[in-house]
Amino acid sequence: MREDRQRSTIELPKTIADCHEMIKRMAERIAWLEQRYFGSKKDRAKAYDGPSLFDEEFKEAELARKQALAEAEKEVEATAAKRRAAARQVKKANRPEKYQYYGLREETRVVLPEGVNTDDYEVIGHDYTRLLHYRQAELWVECIDRPVLRMKSDKQALSADIRQAAAPRAIIGGNHVAADMLAQLIVNKFSYHLPEYRQVRMLSDLGVSLSRSTINNWIHAVASQLYPLYESQCEAVRSQGYLQIDEVPWKIADQKGKACRNGYAWQFRDVSAKPRGTFFFYHKGSREGEIARTQLKGYRGIIQTDGYKVYNQFENMPEITTLACWAHVRRKFVDAQKSNPKAGEVIKYIATLYALEENLKNESATLEQVQQERQRLAAPILDGIKLWMELTLPTCTPKEPLANAITYALNLWPRLERYTQSGLYHIDSNPVEQGQRPSVLGRKNYLFSQNDRGAEDNAIFYTFLVSCDILKLNPLNWLTDTLNNLRPDMEEQELIELLPYNYKAD
Repeated sequence: MREDRQRSTIELPKTIADCHEMIKRMAERIAWLEQRYFGSKKDRAKAYDGPSLFDEEFKEAELARKQALAEAEKEVEATAAKRRAAARQVKKANRPEKYQYYGLREETRVVLPEGVNTDDYEVIGHDYTRLLHYRQAELWVECIDRPVLRMKSDKQALSADIRQAAAPRAIIGGNHVAADMLAQLIVNKFSYHLPEYRQVRMLSDLGVSLSRSTINNWIHAVASQLYPLYESQCEAVRSQGYLQIDEVPWKIADQKGKACRNGYAWQFRDVSAKPRGTFFFYHKGSREGEIARTQLKGYRGIIQTDGYKVYNQFENMPEITTLACWAHVRRKFVDAQKSNPKAGEVIKYIATLYALEENLKNESATLEQVQQERQRLAAPILDGIKLWMELTLPTCTPKEPLANAITYALNLWPRLERYTQSGLYHIDSNPVEQGQRPSVLGRKNYLFSQNDRGAEDNAIFYTFLVSCDILKLNPLNWLTDTLNNLRPDMEEQELIELLPYNYKAD
């Protein structure tokens, strides 16, 4: 006991001295970091000339992280190199195995040599040449005759038995335009981005004179007919439990004498294992968080978004899992690389993450295999990215692009690394951004909506036409069949049967 006390008394000054030394080193580190953050430009440019900023344990941990990162990068790149080599070995045929227009109706025309009596010859073979032709679209008028019938025996009767077929159901008021015509006008505008004035010219070439206002009225009348179906589509998309969300700017020209104001349409896209499409939502052009809260009221599942601040409100909701987008992070660093080449380090790491995703996709990996490989290979890369950003941020000036890119990524870090927790999760929200393209191309052609009501109707059409594109459906066929079958008195289940994800072409 006495020897232990003597030993402790001897070692105590040494321990106190070690503590003082550690405090001194920590004070020097803090002073240097404060100089980096708060000092003048001259002070921030000074190199650190004090003792090591890092303890030996930290250096060992950093070395282990770097080794894990290097091993993950090496394995991912090796797999990607094998995939690229295999792709190069696939030889492309000089001619396609099948004609690109297989499935089209064929008309055969037999051509015989001139001056030949066919009675003197027999056919011993055939050579076929296939030429693709185009016939101009044809407009025609269907005249429906509904004769009024009376029983012959009732010719002199006071109360005759008179019969007549029911009038065809009107798609819109007036009963003078068919579903296929309306569907073509809508698909031309919202899928092929043809403004109404161009369609008026096209119809004029076909012999039909219609005004822009007439076509515009027809299109908005169809939107009113589709609205109950639109509500069912919104519910169907929300019910799947994995949404990607983004906003797209639309122009609204409802202020006379002033430039167009900016409005925003929201897109909610189902990216679950069995997607049901997407839906657009527009309300007075608002981009406020109230829109997202209203549309996701009662929602339970996953949402994946960019770093727009209104989505922060969902981070702490237990029933919602939030994911971020690595494509948006990459864009920030690509922009930063223009002024600071150091940003290329993170771009290289992100490229490795995407190479891993491409490898897994080409190998048709199961969801369990995707999760395992992400935990094994992507997790060390993510650790390396985070460590690099934390060490690099103090060396940047607060407002330079690289500092903004690092801050953006670190603020979203829990959402960015969360995609490795499941094979179902996407690494980015590119699918929902791809769904914005039709509306962006449309905006460049028809330029703007004249009021909020017009923009709301546009949201209905983009909902269904983009959903058809996601589900690989012919939008013209779906819309024509739907308009022919849609009735104002349909029950909810009947409406659901008409939605694109339930559509079966005849």
